[in-house]
Amino acid sequence: MTVTVLITSDFVPSPVLEAQWLAQLPDSRRAEIGRWQDPTARRHSLLGSRLLAEGLRRMGHAGNPLASLRYPARSRPTLDLPLDFSVSHCEGLVLCALSTDGPIGIDAEKLGALQAEEFRLYLNAAERAWSGRSSRRFYSVWTRKEAVVKAAGSHGLRDMAGVDTTPARHRAMFQGRLWRTQQVPVGPSHVAHLALADETSSLCVNHISAANLGGADFLAGLDPAVAQCTVPLALRSHSTLSSKLPCPDPNAP
Repeated sequence: MTVTVLITSDFVPSPVLEAQWLAQLPDSRRAEIGRWQDPTARRHSLLGSRLLAEGLRRMGHAGNPLASLRYPARSRPTLDLPLDFSVSHCEGLVLCALSTDGPIGIDAEKLGALQAEEFRLYLNAAERAWSGRSSRRFYSVWTRKEAVVKAAGSHGLRDMAGVDTTPARHRAMFQGRLWRTQQVPVGPSHVAHLALADETSSLCVNHISAANLGGADFLAGLDPAVAQCTVPLALRSHSTLSSKLPCPDPNAP
């Protein structure tokens, strides 16, 4: 099982670049995003789609791999390709995970001051006891739960309480099925986890800079401060379960 995670810093694309990204989406999705009034939601969705397109390109899918992208009502998005994917975004980061063998879910959150006792409806007694007063532990439990819900194809907060992260350190139980959870390295200011149906033989995590994601034409209009990656250099290309080499790009020269 091969899993790839691509991460980019949140940035505001130029109107020209936004139009180019929108043009790659199916008509229905493009029209839907065009009706959104929230510029942050619009930006995050486009960044997630762009990461997905980059991940598919690296896997050897030529042309416009997003042409078959669909967003069914009350269900997870799909592609007419033999793989699964999941997208997450939060303040400062956007992530996309792709799996060639089985369902996958990913969730990321910016580390804040929330604690487990504030979420008794969603965390069971054992999870609250383990989290204690540690905000980082709370976000660790929360991202594991949400990643599992995404991988299982569920939707919304109503299913979060049904995910039990206490069976083991890297396991979670949901609707009678055991899921593997894996921490994603995203730096000290964020917490992120993957949820996988099976053991993974290869996990590649790569940070994609704004310049690489947007292309050379994007650099001229980008604020230099925004262009800097917010994830530490040591975490930008990393494989936690196989070798320590960056993930190979089959289309690289």
